[in-house]
Amino acid sequence: MKSFWIGSMAAVIIAFVAGVVLSGSEMTSEQKFSTSSTRL
Repeated sequence: MKSFWIGSMAAVIIAFVAGVVLSGSEMTSEQKFSTSSTRL
C-alpha cells in the first residue's frame, strides 16, 4: 500500500511540473510546429 501512495504522489508531481512547464512556454504548439512554407 505504501508503494501505491508513493507512485500516486510521484504521478501528481510529474503532472504538476509538466503543466507548469507547458503553460509557461511563450509559444503555443500551433506556433511552434507551423511553418510558412508548407507543401501539401
